[in-house]
Formats: sequence, structure tokens, C-alpha cells
Amino acid sequence: MPGIEFDRGAFVPAGAPPKPSIVRMLSPILFVLAVGLVAVVGYKIYPETQQSTAVAAANSEVQQLQQQLAEMQKRLDQMEKRHKAPPTDAGTASADKRASSQSTSRPLKKPIYHVTSASALPPRIKPAAPAAPVSPAPAPSRPENNDAIANEVAANREAWQAAANRLSDVVGVVGTQEEEINATREAVNQLLTDTHRRALSFELDRGTSRLPVGPVALQLKSADSKNQRYTVCVYFDRKCVELKNRALNEVVVFLVTKDGAPLELVVTKIQRDQIVGYLEISSEKQ
Repeated sequence: MPGIEFDRGAFVPAGAPPKPSIVRMLSPILFVLAVGLVAVVGYKIYPETQQSTAVAAANSEVQQLQQQLAEMQKRLDQMEKRHKAPPTDAGTASADKRASSQSTSRPLKKPIYHVTSASALPPRIKPAAPAAPVSPAPAPSRPENNDAIANEVAANREAWQAAANRLSDVVGVVGTQEEEINATREAVNQLLTDTHRRALSFELDRGTSRLPVGPVALQLKSADSKNQRYTVCVYFDRKCVELKNRALNEVVVFLVTKDGAPLELVVTKIQRDQIVGYLEISSEKQ
């Protein structure tokens, strides 16, 4: 009789599940820590790399600027040497410039080449166009020359202003001198006229007869000592010319004849019923 087969494993009690290992549990944590460490290291290294690249770029720019400054210094030295050249060099340079200007002013003739062709027709020669004169390049202006020109212009302006002020002063002085000359001329003329005249003094009392004074005769009509006024009658050619209400020190001018010199009557003192003065007449006539 065959034996009965059955599964013995079904009667064996099932074992406990396997425990998870510590390495598997800590692996995510270790992974996160590693990523954070890499991030921190990269954060610290990145600014340093940027700073080093910026420093390298700045150093290269500084080197370029130094090279440019050195080139500019060389050019300035060359220009100073040209300006400080001796007179002979300047003369030769000016002669070269004149020669170059003459050569540039005259049109340059281009050589004409004759090309023989295989055909029977004669070749046509194209006339050479005159070369355009080449203008010399303008010399670079230096700030020192500009300052010198500005200073010279300012000095010329100041000199012109000083000359204008001096001219106005001279004009004023000339005008003053001209006025003084005119006043002196008038004084001289007055002095000359006075030298040819003579004063005849007189005293007239009221009620008296005529008093001959030079070519005329005077008679007092009234005298007001309070108001310093007087009235006198001048006789000439048997005629009376009455001078009414005349004041003290008033110059009374009158003519005796048509072609004669004028006479001047001046009263210097007025009292009650009396006057004192003088009569100016021409000495030549007298």
C-alpha cells in the first residue's frame, strides 16, 4: 500500500520576519547630509572663484591702462622734442613744409602708358586727371598751447581796456585844458580892454548943478539910501539921458556918439541926497 504523502511544512510554525538592517535605515539621512555638505562647500567656493576672476579681469584692465599711459607719455615726449628742436631744424622743417606745400599745390602728373593693340585703330589715350592736393594733417592741439593762447588773449584785452581808459582820461584832460584856455583868453581880453580904459571918480549931491565928468555931465535927481536906489541925468550934446531907479554897483553902459566907445557908469555908495561912483571912459578917446 503506497504511503500517504503530505506537506510537513504546513505543520512547521512560521518564523519571525527578518529585521531591517541599520545601514538601510541611515542611508537616506547620510544621503541628505552629503548633499547639504556639497551645497555648503560649493557656496563657499563659488564666491572665491568669482572674486579671483574679477581680480584677474581688474589686473588685466590695469595692465592695459598702464600700457596706454606709457604710449601717451612716449607721444608727449616726442612732441616736446619736436617743439624743443634747434632753430636749424625748425628752418629745415619749415623749408620741407614749404616744399611739401608747393608740391601739393601743383597737380602731380601721372605717367601715361601707351598700349599697342592688335587692331588697326589707334589707341585712345585717356587724359590724366589732376591729383587732388593733399592737405597736411592738422597738428594735435595741446592743452598747454590752448592755455597760452587764452592767457595772451586775456592780456591783450586788458591792455586794450587800459589804453581805452587812458585815452578817455586824455580826452577829459584836453577838454579841461581847453576850458581853462578859453577862460584865460577871456580874462586876457578883459584885461586888455581894461588897460585901454580909465575910471573917473565923482561925487554928486542932490540939488547941485551939473558936474562935468569926462565927455559928459552928471546931475543927481534922487537918492534912496534905504532901498539903495538912485536916479541920475547924463548930459551930452545938450541932451539929457535919465537913468532911473538904478541899483548899487550896477554897471550902466551907454553911448555918447554912434561910433564912439561905450561908457560905463557905476555907483559904489548911496547916501541920503548923495552918491559916489566912477565913470569908465576910453583912454584913447580921452
